[in-house]
Amino acid sequence: MTLLNKNKATMDHGLNYFKILFIAIGGYVGFLIKELNPTFPLMIIVIIFILYDTWTAYQLNKRASEQYPDKVLKENAKFRSFSFAKVIRSTIPKRLILIILAYLVEHWVFVYMDVPLSYIVAGIICFEQAWSILENESSCRGEKEGMFWKLLQKIMIDKTERHFDVNLDELKDKIDTEKEK
Repeated sequence: MTLLNKNKATMDHGLNYFKILFIAIGGYVGFLIKELNPTFPLMIIVIIFILYDTWTAYQLNKRASEQYPDKVLKENAKFRSFSFAKVIRSTIPKRLILIILAYLVEHWVFVYMDVPLSYIVAGIICFEQAWSILENESSCRGEKEGMFWKLLQKIMIDKTERHFDVNLDELKDKIDTEKEK
């Protein structure tokens, strides 16, 4: 056997190990996809709710900067990739992991009970996001914006303070005193 044939044989063994490794990884990924397949529609719905909540928070930023231009920085009214990246890297994965864990508990722990735990968890997440969406939509609205938003503000919190570290009562008092002048 020549030196060239020995090198080729050694390379073939190295390629075989990578081939076996990729086949094993592919089989594991395929198993996970098949096993978690029922959770995918739930995950898509939750992602849509989270992204819409992010959009309404951005709209709230714009409204607050228009209503309180001297207190809220114009930068806050812009879409910031850092905030969106936080949603993508932190919020969405945490919620999806909850759905996956609920599904695993549903199918591996509560084997003798029909408890749709993954659906319940997804429903709770969607409810939480829907509540946040309504808070965002009703916050920082003027008197002329409609009765619906006023009614929601009696039930929900006004997120303007929390989003901008602004004391809303002070801002309202300042605006009222300026209007009186």
